[in-house]
Amino acid sequence: MSPPAGKGPAFKIKSRIAHTNTVIVPRSRYPIKPPKGLSANDLRLPKFVRREDMMKLLSGTQKNNPAKLASVHGLVTAELAVSFPDIDKQWQRSTGAQNRVSWRFVGGDLVLEATIAVHVLDDDRPLDKDGLSQKLFAVIWEHELLHVLDDIEIIRDWLPGQVQQDEWTRRYLVDGQELPDPTFDHYIRKNNLTSWFRDGPWLGERNRRADIRDSAANYAHVSDAINDIRAKMTNR
Repeated sequence: MSPPAGKGPAFKIKSRIAHTNTVIVPRSRYPIKPPKGLSANDLRLPKFVRREDMMKLLSGTQKNNPAKLASVHGLVTAELAVSFPDIDKQWQRSTGAQNRVSWRFVGGDLVLEATIAVHVLDDDRPLDKDGLSQKLFAVIWEHELLHVLDDIEIIRDWLPGQVQQDEWTRRYLVDGQELPDPTFDHYIRKNNLTSWFRDGPWLGERNRRADIRDSAANYAHVSDAINDIRAKMTNR
């Protein structure tokens, strides 16, 4: 996404998706219906974790379980990174009166990257030649893929517009105003620009969407399906 044409430096806001799950699963492997908007590359085998490890993931940060589900079978975590690919070439240093150092953006890309990871309880791992366990896993994974879709849509379609309209972006990137050295050190060298957008628009939108996906009304059919399959596995 390119900002509106103006007198400032030319730059583009680019989005990237990274998956920590490495194994791509063919759609036909399990009885799932991936949400529209995901590519074959986005169907990654989740990491299977012990229940206590899932609880640690949940308690590690408030953003992981905004809907406060009582029972969690799967979890999608995501990390945001905001960066300039070549800081030395994209920012120009100058020294003014009384050796006052400042920096001015001269153009290039601003990259927004989301690193996504899917976790599923080890108790829900699909077993070979066990149709019920595979069906159970499919129900859980299919729901988690909705969260993956949300994370992809946020970084690809929603966040670039928010970053473009942000006061910091407009002042120092669009208008090319000078950035005092201490401020440059804080936001660029120490990468607090990531925190600025992560703890602001990105986290708020991610939690909003997660609340909807995991609301009692929307999650009821997932919970019912899990309970029904578990009952059949117990009674077989």
